[in-house]
Amino acid sequence: MEFRQVIYFIAIAEAEHFGKASKRLRIAQPALSRQVKLLEAEIGTPLFERLPRGVRLNDAGRVFLTHARRLRAEMQQSLEAARAAATGTSGHLRLGFIEVAGWHGLVPNGIRRFRDQFPGVRLSLSAMPTGAQLNALRQGEIDAALVYNPPEDEDLVSTELESHSVMLAVPHDSPLAGRDSVRLADLSRLNFVGFQRRVSPTYHDDLTAAFHGAHFAPNFVAEMTNETDMLALVSTGAGVALVNSCQRWRQPPSVRFLDVTDLPVRLRLSFVHLRTNAPPTVAHLASALRAQ
Repeated sequence: MEFRQVIYFIAIAEAEHFGKASKRLRIAQPALSRQVKLLEAEIGTPLFERLPRGVRLNDAGRVFLTHARRLRAEMQQSLEAARAAATGTSGHLRLGFIEVAGWHGLVPNGIRRFRDQFPGVRLSLSAMPTGAQLNALRQGEIDAALVYNPPEDEDLVSTELESHSVMLAVPHDSPLAGRDSVRLADLSRLNFVGFQRRVSPTYHDDLTAAFHGAHFAPNFVAEMTNETDMLALVSTGAGVALVNSCQRWRQPPSVRFLDVTDLPVRLRLSFVHLRTNAPPTVAHLASALRAQ
């Protein structure tokens, strides 16, 4: 059975006349009659009563018409859904993001804008570190990523959206807590809480290069996998930590943030996706984020 035969059948049933249906469909009447005979042969029963002037559905034809109209509607919905998916107005978009970037500003505003513009797209969000996002992207587990300081990779397309400064987190009872800013030389005798390189390799290397250039060697007493854990240790007095300035949007009550005036490292927030096979929804999200 071919779908066009179903369409022909519906036209004849509604016109109750082969000639009128032939004109509506713009197909020769003999060809139309032949297709209906093939359809009836496939079903195994006639669908029409032949009248002197036209045709009329029999019981089997009336039942088949109900289902045929439903099939036509479902096919139309399928076509519309396929077109929407091809243009990125529907479908499923899996986005990874850095948790701290989602609390304020560009990321939450851009995502809200995207949801408003493309309500037919189901957006799944997964918070994970930069390294984990890039691995998930390459494995096809997510479609796009919002990461800091992505590496140069010919397989990836990276668009920088904004950059954030690095701040020093100190315990509230630290002698430095009353200051607005410090220099690296002021920190030479302090214990540091850092992060594991695999979490964000490029950012880790940028910090290491900056320390080396300033002839500064921090004493790391712990290396964590996220800034939440780093700040938890700072609040206990275990040490100080260099963290994303976006942490100020949910500053722990027992931690103070200071500027480091001679630390030029920036956290470059970038939208990243694979160069090939990116779904159309990725471009729409990129546009919504850039609009912020």
